[in-house]
Amino acid sequence: MPTESVSDQALTRRTHGRRALRLGVGVTVTFLIALAFDWTLAYLAPIFAAPLLQKSMAPSLRQAVSVLGVTFVIMMLSLLVGGISQAYPALFLFALFPILFWTYRYGLRGGSGLVLLVLLLGLMLLPMVANTTVEITRKVAGSFVGNIGLSLVVTYIMFELFPSMPTEPQPTPKPSLSSMEVNRRALILTALTGSYLVVYFSLEWTNVHTPLYIAVYAYGANLARGLVVSKSILVSNVAAGLLALFMYELTVMTPHFVFVAALVLTVNLVLARMITSEATWAPLAGFALSVVMIIYGESIVPFSDGGGSNLIDRLGELGMAAMYAIGGLYILNVYFPEKLPAVGTPPENAATLDG
Repeated sequence: MPTESVSDQALTRRTHGRRALRLGVGVTVTFLIALAFDWTLAYLAPIFAAPLLQKSMAPSLRQAVSVLGVTFVIMMLSLLVGGISQAYPALFLFALFPILFWTYRYGLRGGSGLVLLVLLLGLMLLPMVANTTVEITRKVAGSFVGNIGLSLVVTYIMFELFPSMPTEPQPTPKPSLSSMEVNRRALILTALTGSYLVVYFSLEWTNVHTPLYIAVYAYGANLARGLVVSKSILVSNVAAGLLALFMYELTVMTPHFVFVAALVLTVNLVLARMITSEATWAPLAGFALSVVMIIYGESIVPFSDGGGSNLIDRLGELGMAAMYAIGGLYILNVYFPEKLPAVGTPPENAATLDG
């Protein structure tokens, strides 16, 4: 019936609008709280909140406690790893490769994306920060637990303000990877990110964020199928960097908290509608949201005179990380291509839900 079709379309639009509001407002609220209180690496809180707000329901209390507990354990172990990296750098680099391989393998086998991000933060960032002082290293480690906690609280509030609708899309089953393919991809990612860390330590570089950016970009691009998608990820990051630069310039002209809140809310709502759409390029908008929050957030937290130069530095780091990750993946995949199963061979573990 035509009436039923119109009703279904209206319900679909309403569902999409509610999901977009939950995501856009939630990320904005998280960002503004982080901006107002300005703790260490506060601009990462929206990055943690975004995937939680895209779920069809808020995590249960048990899940939230579990995530916080796992984060705390990872950060304590990362502090230990950071100390080892300074006292015995050769031992750290030797042990890093099998740990990275296990981490990537965990993610590729359907592990929690949020836990994977925390693991990469602990492995790729804390040992770099350990070059500074013990106090700063502890603050960085503690900030991860605080950022995860804030993201969980905001997520619960947003799901109360914008409750889930029965028509919200559920997690879609996706084909799982065979054990051989999981190991192949994990080895490629380990070689890519681990080799950069070896060079980083050998040359005593100080841009501590770049190794982490490389790990996140490489993992995201590795999940993408095909060079065209990888190029699209690079283009979306360039566009997001330019958007963050434009937002920063507007903030310099009007450095007021209310203006920043309105600006961030507007941008996040637009990106949220793109992310929650069913378009094939929706995941690229998710990459763009993360880039905007990182670059813009760090450039204005706090409203410092050095924000402009800081923003340019971050743009350079993100651009280099994206090119290194995607270029390296392309080269390694050429030399170590995926081995397709023989015709008639049933796939291993046909499908699994994303953890």
